[in-house]
Amino acid sequence: MQWYYAINGQRHGPVTQADFDQLVSTGQIKADMLVWRQGMANWVSYGSLTTGSVASVVSAVSAEASPGALDTEVCVVSGKRYPRREMIQFEGKWISAEHRDEFFQRLREGVAIPGASGLVPGPFGYGGFWRRFFAKFVDSFITGVVGAGCNVLVAYAIFGEWNYLGLSRREAGTSDLLLYQAITLPLGILIGLAYAWFFISRYQATPGKMALGLKLVRADGSALTTGRIVGRYFAEILSGLTLLIGYIMAGFDEQKRSLHDRICDTRVIKVR
Repeated sequence: MQWYYAINGQRHGPVTQADFDQLVSTGQIKADMLVWRQGMANWVSYGSLTTGSVASVVSAVSAEASPGALDTEVCVVSGKRYPRREMIQFEGKWISAEHRDEFFQRLREGVAIPGASGLVPGPFGYGGFWRRFFAKFVDSFITGVVGAGCNVLVAYAIFGEWNYLGLSRREAGTSDLLLYQAITLPLGILIGLAYAWFFISRYQATPGKMALGLKLVRADGSALTTGRIVGRYFAEILSGLTLLIGYIMAGFDEQKRSLHDRICDTRVIKVR
């Protein structure tokens, strides 16, 4: 039996029964704190448990799964229908006993799970605007450094000057300037695209997102394909061209979706 508990709105866990009892005995879990375990329909305050112990919760779960519960529900993991007595309920969603471990493993990994009433975006929710902002700042810094290094090499090859922002470049011929732009602009796009594809295809997150505890998934919780990674990269350009309104949308959307998330059916979720 594993428990989750919330302190100042932040979820913690899972913890074993022994650890949970230790937290109670040391006063770290108080009567007004919210707790939850597998089999409970919703989070409840610890003090609302009838005996203040696990036994009361276990009894309630056992009663719900009694042979008299003949109704059936659809499992959100398998999509198959099972008798309620063979299932558990989590935040309004029903999970069959055989898929229970898979369901909660996906929650621990921060994978969104589809259900009749929407998405369960892992135990930590969706990535908010400011967390995503700082993740983007980290990624932009990394790709900017790489891009600047490439620009230096291109400038030296064309202008014979390492300082591609210097006077010698401005005094270069028009043909050299056009050649420089024709090389560096596509190169910058290629660097950003390669950066996104490499990390998202392998880790479901760029270094910036990993540093901020974020992961990029489809609306159904699956990983992005190469085509969707590429499409999302170019769709993100639209978020910038709309005076950054496409990015700001993430601060007001209930699932924290930016414009490019809406276009590509993606979600950014928190994994810690």
